[in-house]
Amino acid sequence: MDLSVSRFYNLQSSEQRYQYTLSTLYKRLHANHCIMGKFINEGSQVKTLHYLHDGQVAKNFVYDLADTPCCDAKELDCVCAFEQNLQTLYPQDELLQLFNINGYLGVTLRAPDHKPIGILVCMFENPAVLHEQDKLWFAEIGCIVATELSHNLEMSAKELILKQLANGERIAKLSSWTWYIGQDLHWFSQEMCSLLNNDSDEVSFDDFLSHLRIDDKQRVTSQLELIKQGKIDHFDILVCHKQMSTTQGLFHIVGEVELSTEHLNERILRATVQDVTYTSSLSRQLELTNVVFENASEAFMITDHRNKIMMVNRAFEEQTGYSAAELYGEDPGILSSGKQTKQFYQQMWQQFRQTGVWKGEIYNRRKDGQVFPEELTLSTVKGVDGKVINYVAIFRDISDWKRNEAQLTFYANHEALTGLLNRRSFMHNLEKQLTKYFRLHDMCLIFIGLDRFKEVNDIFGPEIGDRVLIAVADRLQNTLRRKDMASRYGGDEFALLVLQKTISEAISHAQELKRLLSEPYYIEDLTIELTVSIGVAYLNAGEYLAGSTLVKNAAHALSNAKKLGRSRVALHDEAIQNAYLNKIKLRDKLKKALKVGALQVYYQPVVSVKTGRIAKFEALIRWFDEELGAISPASFIPIAEEFGLIHLIGQYVLETSCCDLAMLHKAGFKQVSFSINRSINEFKASNNQTELIPAAIERAGLPYSAITIEVTESMAANKYTWQVLESLSELGVTIALDDFCTGYSSLSNLIENQVDYVKIDKSFVDSMGVDHNKQVMVKCLIDLSSQLGIKVIAEGVEHQEQQQMLADFGCHLIQGYIHSPAKPIQACLQMLKEEEQAAVADFVD
Repeated sequence: MDLSVSRFYNLQSSEQRYQYTLSTLYKRLHANHCIMGKFINEGSQVKTLHYLHDGQVAKNFVYDLADTPCCDAKELDCVCAFEQNLQTLYPQDELLQLFNINGYLGVTLRAPDHKPIGILVCMFENPAVLHEQDKLWFAEIGCIVATELSHNLEMSAKELILKQLANGERIAKLSSWTWYIGQDLHWFSQEMCSLLNNDSDEVSFDDFLSHLRIDDKQRVTSQLELIKQGKIDHFDILVCHKQMSTTQGLFHIVGEVELSTEHLNERILRATVQDVTYTSSLSRQLELTNVVFENASEAFMITDHRNKIMMVNRAFEEQTGYSAAELYGEDPGILSSGKQTKQFYQQMWQQFRQTGVWKGEIYNRRKDGQVFPEELTLSTVKGVDGKVINYVAIFRDISDWKRNEAQLTFYANHEALTGLLNRRSFMHNLEKQLTKYFRLHDMCLIFIGLDRFKEVNDIFGPEIGDRVLIAVADRLQNTLRRKDMASRYGGDEFALLVLQKTISEAISHAQELKRLLSEPYYIEDLTIELTVSIGVAYLNAGEYLAGSTLVKNAAHALSNAKKLGRSRVALHDEAIQNAYLNKIKLRDKLKKALKVGALQVYYQPVVSVKTGRIAKFEALIRWFDEELGAISPASFIPIAEEFGLIHLIGQYVLETSCCDLAMLHKAGFKQVSFSINRSINEFKASNNQTELIPAAIERAGLPYSAITIEVTESMAANKYTWQVLESLSELGVTIALDDFCTGYSSLSNLIENQVDYVKIDKSFVDSMGVDHNKQVMVKCLIDLSSQLGIKVIAEGVEHQEQQQMLADFGCHLIQGYIHSPAKPIQACLQMLKEEEQAAVADFVD
């Protein structure tokens, strides 16, 4: 069977052509093994590209040429044929033994330059009869296959070169740029897409310019215009990507014009665009390193592997008196003072060789003979082979440090700004004083807090605030006796320990301190007036308290002084202590109640003035303790705020209210909505109300409009609070301002922000009947709110006269004992049912 050349070349791939060739060989020569392969590893091996075993495609393999008939065939320009006894002729060819081969026909495939590139082989298990016509035909097929293989190898080589070039550009972060000036055609290599972070496969010249900063874009276009005009024939500039970062985006463009070899007088700009951010940064780092090396306050010395000095910096020259030229090639021993023993140096070098690092204090000698102490660090620098290349010594003269050690100790125990004892040192000395003198002297600890000191910082700035603190410390220092102690305990708090004072003397002394520290402070052209609050803890001689307890008692007294109105002196006593302990007890009970679900949610109805029917309920937390009975929210809510429990209470009320309201809606009262209060401490980024509130509403299957979030107007003054409220309002949640007109009123809160309800505080409702001004204010608020589309709720309504007056003013909703106190949800459901039955009865009548 002959091989059809036309069919050979009409096949789509080389793989198909090779298979067609071997199939043709098999059909004509009936060879058990038909192989077509290429030479690899400098011609020492053959890698099969296609292999047929008994006419079936088999797995390719690699075999060595040495001691094989293929090795001899490679050296021949003609067909190599062995009809029998092949295993005898090539006893070391294991492949012949493995396949039981006795006949062989092979021809070397050569490139156009006659270089052997592969081999075509037929092998026979039985002795073969090979005619000359078959051999000639086999040789012709070899020429055809050789041409195909040569072409493939050449294309593979070109693809490899292109791939290597692309890899080189990728590694170098470099793109080629060619501009055919006459045709105004630009071409960029593929790497430009990566340089520009461009997702497309190609980059046009306009794309390239669009990624540059505006001034750099103008610089590039200006350079190209000069090239186009023939005024310059090369350029070298740095430009920046619009989104340049510390790791990429600084481009170095180098271009030069040359004449085309194909078209006479056609000018071509060949350029490279390379991202040099890293190399530029590295260069700057090297420059900075050199600057640091030369200008460092520490002395640097670098020696070679023989420990001979190679380099020193300016600080080294200044500290030792030697110049770099004098030290080059010398042994560091030139600096030895002789104060260290030989054993010291032996131990130092032993540790240094074991760990590669040594740090300690050592005495060296300057050029003028002066001995000085230094803190020395030795390090080794090793090469990739692990051998030492350099030794590096860094030292600094610590003469001043040793002289200033006492001063450093002072600042370790004293507050830097005021020079008073710091908290740690004060507590340490307080314990010592208590242990030493508690049997001998009465003692009092005076705890001083500057009232509204934050306002001084906010108004005059922290620098003036610091000077006020210094002035306060100076005044305190002037009052101290030899055994007394003063400390800046915290930001604007000071603590004093005073000995040998009776209780009355201690209080008088504290009052005098209050007067002294409250006198005006004159700083530059400013007159700053402050008040102070003082807490006093007294300890009789013979009694003993731990220092921390004494300070805690004084701090409790200070807290009580501030609660009483500031600018006061308060003495710690059992009442203060008990109040504090009761607060702690109530806190612990509240934690337990939250844990076991002992809190309850009651609901107070909010009634429509127009219809007299319940429009909504306000959810109110209630706590009934087994030991203490009913605990007022006024008692436990501030504690929850202080100790970070309010968000747990708020979330409990939210979840419970949503479930209870869902029950009312299911019972048919879908017109009813709930109002839920929120504390300022719940409006924090860590307690995301924009997620918690909608999630609770959605879990209960309620419409967003069924829930009203109530916040006090003082809370609403916070910008973040309004951002949260606006987000909730966009979902459909309604917003109510509580305690309106109680000191934080701002009409902008009504006009600028999305508010659905305004609640008039009970204090206004109570005094409205006897205070004409309050009547005017309430009526104006109702009129204004109505015009703005905001409903007004009056809370704390207890008398018919109040209700009638509010109705006359046009108030929309009222809430108070005149209708009902807060009740459990089942009682509320019963109220709604009774109200519905009454409405039906009225309708029938």
